[in-house]
Amino acid sequence: MNQSRLCLVILVFGLLQCLLLGLIALMPAAENVGGLIHPLFNSMRVGGDGAARFLPVADLAYWFQILMLGQVCCMIALGVRPDRRSSRFWVQLGASFGLLAAAWTIMYQAYEAFLISGQTQMVAGWPYPTAWQVYAIWLSGFGLVALYVFGFKAYVWSDDDEIQFRELLEQSKAP
Repeated sequence: MNQSRLCLVILVFGLLQCLLLGLIALMPAAENVGGLIHPLFNSMRVGGDGAARFLPVADLAYWFQILMLGQVCCMIALGVRPDRRSSRFWVQLGASFGLLAAAWTIMYQAYEAFLISGQTQMVAGWPYPTAWQVYAIWLSGFGLVALYVFGFKAYVWSDDDEIQFRELLEQSKAP
């Protein structure tokens, strides 16, 4: 994918995100969306019905995050020289996006199921949706970290780049 197309994809993702935010802003606010006054402490607010607050915007929020993850991956690709964006690079970047999207989707579905049913299981001391947030969401980013660490010389700064840079330094020092 060339630079212009990649920039266009990033722009389209951004515009779609703006559209989703606009749709969320135009939705009527759910009752008690700001919380309820705590019965004992007037300065404290309690949540109220989470399903009533979240479910009307849930799908829009889900797709906003998917677009954001895609946009991040596209921006990473934009940071790699076009001649170094091999099919292997795209597969690795796609797999990283898939890992991120899968972790987000499972966490989202677990949270939505909890709001609908009011029941969840505990995993390693956390409610199931929270366990996905605590243990999986941040771990899913390691696909991108691995792409950077193991692909650095192939995609970002090769040995040839280093040699050319050193030659340029030597040339700039010469009188």
